[in-house]
Amino acid sequence: MPALTSRPAAVLLAAAVSALAFAVSAAPADAAAPEVDTLTCTSTSTTTYDPPITTTPATSTRTIHQTYGPCVGTGAAASITGGTHTSSNTTQRSCLQLLSTATVSWTIDWSNGQSSTVTAQRVSNLAGAVFTNDFTGTVTSGYLAGHGFVETMTAPSLQITDCTLLGGSVSSLGAVHTFTLL
Repeated sequence: MPALTSRPAAVLLAAAVSALAFAVSAAPADAAAPEVDTLTCTSTSTTTYDPPITTTPATSTRTIHQTYGPCVGTGAAASITGGTHTSSNTTQRSCLQLLSTATVSWTIDWSNGQSSTVTAQRVSNLAGAVFTNDFTGTVTSGYLAGHGFVETMTAPSLQITDCTLLGGSVSSLGAVHTFTLL
């Protein structure tokens, strides 16, 4: 009798093992984890002030032209090879404000036809002959929304030093940037 009760159990066990083996063999052998969205861009920018800014706050129009690229991305950002940002606004400003910390926003138009609006905390620093802005923020809307990013801008500081210490003015700044999506 014991042989008869163990035979159905053996058949069930063999069927379960076969089903499990089939399920495992049906899974793709090279199934990989989902690709992460990454993006790194170098860029250049030109910022002009009209009229040039001085230590005395006065109305001036600031125009920024920034070209992102080359860019290298993965995941959803793989189609991005570059981008642009152009903006202009008129307000009271002085060269002393260039050295302040502020919250800033701008829109980047990407090479894949999409755009991203970003918001960041800007921290400025003047050390020797180098002026830097470090931006830490988030893509707040549009393409890649929700991702964090960091961007560093580096520019010669001679005009800024001349303006803040010697009473000169700043008419334009040329800079290089690195942008990294987090």
